[in-house]
Amino acid sequence: MKTSLTLTLGIVSLAALAACSTQRVATVTTPETVAVVPAPSTTMVMGATPAVQFNAADTHFIAVAAGAGMYEVEAARLALTKASNAQVRGYAQMLLDQHTAANQQLMAMVTSKGHKVAPGMPAALQQKIATLNRASGADFDHEFVRTTGVADHMATIAEFERSRSSVADPDLRAFIDRTLPTLRTHLQQAQDLAGRMAG
Repeated sequence: MKTSLTLTLGIVSLAALAACSTQRVATVTTPETVAVVPAPSTTMVMGATPAVQFNAADTHFIAVAAGAGMYEVEAARLALTKASNAQVRGYAQMLLDQHTAANQQLMAMVTSKGHKVAPGMPAALQQKIATLNRASGADFDHEFVRTTGVADHMATIAEFERSRSSVADPDLRAFIDRTLPTLRTHLQQAQDLAGRMAG
């Protein structure tokens, strides 16, 4: 597990440690991930269930999936305001709806196991949004479809497929199995859209 943290992740992790000094903090710190920390709980509550222990692969997957999901939602919101092509806007709306739903499912599952995902998009993905935001008109449409639609979905699918065999938590594996077909559909639709825009 890498130890370098961005300032934001460091503050979140330190706050979590201060609030829950007896709990262990699981943090994944690659540039494209977010921190996963135990949710605060009061030890005075009778019958409180301790946090489910995630292994390193579980924590890594949650962080990567949460970061990618936040990025997809933010990129889709941007496309709804900047895209000049109606088909691109339609694709963006579909991404917004479906990635928002998947993000909510992931967060609910993580919360139900006594953990939370630190708020905020990873810095590397914030930079991708900033780069995308600098484009306009047809250039924006092509960049959004090429990057967010095709390249980023290919990377996310590869991560989900790798994680499928390494995560230990059965609910995470079920989330991967439910979400992968949707991600593959998003990729196929982006590839089709890119072909129509090129032709």
